[in-house]
Amino acid sequence: MTQEAPSEPTGQARDDSSDDSPDDSPDDSPHAPGHHPQHRAEAPWRELRGSFKHAAIIIAVATAMVALFALSYIDALGRPVARALPVAVVGDVAGSPFVAALEGATSHGLRLERVATAAEGERLVELQEVYAVIASAGTSDQGQDVVRLELSSASGASAARVLTQAALTAENASGVQLSTTDLHPLPSADPSGLAAFYLTITATILGFVTTFQLRAHASPLTLRAWALVAGALVVLGSLVLTTLAVAVLDVPLPFFETWWALALQVLTASSFAALMGVLVGRWAILPTWALFILLGNTSSGGAVAPGLLPEPFSTLSRVLPSGALVSALRAAAYFNDTQRWEPRLVLLAWAVATTTALVLVCRARRTSPAP
Repeated sequence: MTQEAPSEPTGQARDDSSDDSPDDSPDDSPHAPGHHPQHRAEAPWRELRGSFKHAAIIIAVATAMVALFALSYIDALGRPVARALPVAVVGDVAGSPFVAALEGATSHGLRLERVATAAEGERLVELQEVYAVIASAGTSDQGQDVVRLELSSASGASAARVLTQAALTAENASGVQLSTTDLHPLPSADPSGLAAFYLTITATILGFVTTFQLRAHASPLTLRAWALVAGALVVLGSLVLTTLAVAVLDVPLPFFETWWALALQVLTASSFAALMGVLVGRWAILPTWALFILLGNTSSGGAVAPGLLPEPFSTLSRVLPSGALVSALRAAAYFNDTQRWEPRLVLLAWAVATTTALVLVCRARRTSPAP
């Protein structure tokens, strides 16, 4: 008898059972908890919500900084008025109707300094301690009292304009005859007296903007390599600015003195920006911008003379690097024989302090400005 070979449904059964039986692999069904549409949308929304939060903070901070910038510029630079503006008065002219009317025209914004002679007052102008000299010049042929106003446009064109306008008002009010002289007129190469201010701005921008770009695009650099790169920036950048101002634009500045003054400003701006980069990272632009643009440019005395600035800008003009550089360049150009040491020492102190602080912080943190 022949016997049929037994069929083997076992494998097929196993295959069928394996297809029908649940396994431990993740379920790709859209109804699975991990793949629910709501869950898929939550993660990107969390990221977007964080990004929107950071964007809102940045916009708020930027708006506040720009508002302060506009407020300070409009108040301090847009409406220059005499605020304790030093003026020398010769002899008894201090009690004359003209001086009384002049004080009224400036809302008592003058600081009168009595001197014995006109020559003494002119010496104070040379030393950049006063902006003008007021002296009696006798009487005219018509019997009017004549008052001589000696201005110095090179000391501050804005101060000279304010005094000239106030003097014309005082002349009409007091009935005297006014004679005006400019002791230090501005040259045709710098008719507004703003060359020092513009050089200060360019040196400052060169220093901190280049530093931020080096941190972003030239890293990694060791501290020693950074010093070499920063040194090249300081020397070459200030040399180019000096050459443009003196040789190309014919601004009456001594070459080497201008070079070292601009070099100190570039070094200060670069070192401060790098220091802030090490200390506060991506927010470094805020303190740098506040020091050099918001406070530094406003108080520099370049666009508006320090005697016309409100406090605290009038005081900051003497202690911040931008104000010191404007004073140093203006003195080098127009008062070369009577330059003061104060602006030079302020510039040097800022350069040494910021560079030293940068090196010490980098060594303490074992990093560099462009890690």
